[in-house]
Amino acid sequence: MRQYLSSASLREWVAAFWQLARPVGAICHGVLVLARTIDPATGGSVLADRRTTCLPKYLERGAYFATAWRRGRYYRTYPSYVQDEVVAALAAPEQFVRGERTLTRGTETDDTHAFTVRDRNYLSARWPGDAYLFSRRFHELLVAAAQDRNTTADQD
Repeated sequence: MRQYLSSASLREWVAAFWQLARPVGAICHGVLVLARTIDPATGGSVLADRRTTCLPKYLERGAYFATAWRRGRYYRTYPSYVQDEVVAALAAPEQFVRGERTLTRGTETDDTHAFTVRDRNYLSARWPGDAYLFSRRFHELLVAAAQDRNTTADQD
């Protein structure tokens, strides 16, 4: 994951794709790629003007404390918590939405504890426990974007 999150080449591709205003989604640590991607037009993160969620600090800390006896610093591989770095990339801390504190995963048929945040063409989720809901909502976002492109093409 370190190579992915620290890749300047990846951030260049993400910045170029972000400019297309197509659907973008990120879960967990993946939100860090967006937080670290600089918008050439503003000089700030592409997420600076968006609402988002990501891996919450309580989950990251919990994974570390529950496994440190066996895995060492496996879950603490970065100098700051994901949530702290993402919040620092935003224009205002209140753009970060943590969601309900839970260790219960969403399932294929029950979204009770799952959580996502959508801001325009961008969708984020906290952790793999949100993946079922995230995938359904991202699919909806893709379908809506395709319909918008088709409507625009029909009008031209």
